[in-house]
Amino acid sequence: MAINPFRQTLKDIFFYGPGGTPVFQKYFIKAVSRRTTTFPFDDPTFPLAYMQADTYKTNPNQREEIKAYRDDNTRDLTRVTAEGKKTTIEFKLRSVWLEEKMYIQGWFNNAEENTQEAHEQRKVQLEFWDEEENAYKTGFFYRPNLEFEILKVEGNDIKYKPLTIKLVEY
Repeated sequence: MAINPFRQTLKDIFFYGPGGTPVFQKYFIKAVSRRTTTFPFDDPTFPLAYMQADTYKTNPNQREEIKAYRDDNTRDLTRVTAEGKKTTIEFKLRSVWLEEKMYIQGWFNNAEENTQEAHEQRKVQLEFWDEEENAYKTGFFYRPNLEFEILKVEGNDIKYKPLTIKLVEY
């Protein structure tokens, strides 16, 4: 079967960044600053094995509308937006066992900025895959409570239902 030379050219243009490094680096989110870098949190990337990859989505570069109005004469719409653009990241975790749940909770706790204020605000700095720009970007995000629901108990272990995580940029 012949390889489409146009497809190969597109892959060369879009798939690889400077120095021939693939643009996508096999992770969706990575902790930028961490409280500890020792095992088990020595890898800053959030494990894809816990995510349902087909549920990962970003809503990047959202503009926050402060005020909108229509001109009385022309009926043109005018929007006043806040400075800066915000992103939301959402994905679903697969069903996990107790040990995996504890790792996920620890990963997010470890990803919080190392200050009391950041801990109270659940503020994490993440590098994330931006679907709009097809590149990694960095931002500070609010991490909500992770509310795991029990699916079943097997002996001394607990299995939890899939959980949706939504991170909102500060």
